[in-house]
Order: sequence, then C-alpha cells, then structure tokens
Amino acid sequence: MLSGHTATLRSVCSDTVATFARNMLDLKRKVGRMILESLGVPAECVESHLDSLAYNVRLAHYGPLPDTATTTTGLSMQPHRDCTMLTMVIQHGVEGLEVQVEDGSWIAVPPEPDTVTVVAGELLTVVANGRVPAGIHRVRTPGDRERMSVLFVSTPKEGATVRPLDELVDDNHPLMYGDCSFSEYVDFRFAGDGRKLSDPLKAFCGALKDKQ
Repeated sequence: MLSGHTATLRSVCSDTVATFARNMLDLKRKVGRMILESLGVPAECVESHLDSLAYNVRLAHYGPLPDTATTTTGLSMQPHRDCTMLTMVIQHGVEGLEVQVEDGSWIAVPPEPDTVTVVAGELLTVVANGRVPAGIHRVRTPGDRERMSVLFVSTPKEGATVRPLDELVDDNHPLMYGDCSFSEYVDFRFAGDGRKLSDPLKAFCGALKDKQ
C-alpha cells in the first residue's frame, strides 16, 4: 500500500534526519569545546580538531528479549567502549542504558525528556592523551518492551590518523598513545586479535606497549 509513497516518505525522513543532524552538530561542537578547553587546549587547536571529524546519525532498535534470555543476563548489548570520538545518545522514553563507574558497579541512565547522554569514545582517549577515559556502557532491554534510541556519532574522517594533541603532552603527562589509524584500529578490534583483549586500544597504539 505504501509503494506509491516511498519517494515522499524517504524525502520526509531524510529532511527530518538532516535537521536533527544539524542541531546535534552544533551541540556536539559545544561539548567538544568544553571538554578540550577544560584541559587547557587553545581555542584554535580545538576548532582544528573539531573540523577534522566526520559525523553520522545512527538509529538503534532493541526488540524484546526472547524468553530464554530473560533468565540470563537480560542484556541487549554487552559491556563495551565505543571506538569513536564522542557518541551522543537520545533515549526515547524507555530505560536500558547503563554505565560503569569507577568501583565497577553499574548505574542506569534515566531516559528523561529533553536530555542527551554524552559517551566518550576510545579515540577521544587518544586525543586527550589518556585524560578522558572511554566510557564503559551496556544496554539492558527492560521486560517485554521495545527500546529505540538515536545516536549522533563523531569519528575521524576516512583515512585519518589520530594522535594525542601536543598541548596535552608534557612532563606531568607523558605520551600515552602513538599514532592510531582509525580504519586499522577498527579492523584490529573487531576482526583481529583485539576481540580477545580487555584493552585493545592500549595493545594497538599504547606508547608503552613494547616495554611491557
């Protein structure tokens, strides 16, 4: 029945997503500035870093877990770190996102209206020379309800190499990471030996990895 309206539907959806992305980009750049400027990075270096990134919108849907899963972990997504710069998450009225805190316990992120959850990714850890750790998080689909969320993600542009900002390396903060090719790290983490490691980023580009 919708075949004759497919083009119109796609156009409306595309316009909506594009408008959303523009608004989120403004917010994302503000958050990025706040993080890096709080670490003492000069404004011109912050803007150069932000201009080097690519951005995309991801729509996530988690269906109700099968009965067999409710007796085990109840997790729709296992604990992990994002291999991104920053991820901004909007939950749509259904809880499920949980983050791990320093003592190893988990806290739920309530899906409050008009709020955005910001999750630091592993590549921000590299850029910040270890001073912004990537957030460990997971998703638990509650009961028999579906869960949907929208993610606005920043990553390096295709073919880019990420490295710690010079302004964040000094005698008190020695170099923690070497150059990190985004595409090569993704391959290492998801298709190579990195899948078996608790800290694949350190194994891939940690500055001290060869001395350990």
